[in-house]
Amino acid sequence: MVLIKLKALKETRSFYNWKLKDKGLTKKQRDSFLLALKNIEGIIQEKEKAGEKRKHKRFIAYDQKAVF
Repeated sequence: MVLIKLKALKETRSFYNWKLKDKGLTKKQRDSFLLALKNIEGIIQEKEKAGEKRKHKRFIAYDQKAVF
C-alpha cells in the first residue's frame, strides 16, 4: 500500500485549484480536474479524521525506575 502524505495531498489540491482557473481548459479537462479534486478532498478528510482518532492512542513511554 502506498502511503500518501497529507502535505502532498494539500499541495496537489492547490495545484488543481490553480489549474481550474485556467481559461483554456476544455469542458472534458475541467470535468476531469473537478472529479480528481473531489477525490482528493475526500482522501484529505479521511486522513485528517484518522489522525484525530490516532492522536489519543499514542503510546506514552515512561521511566519505570522513576515510577517504582
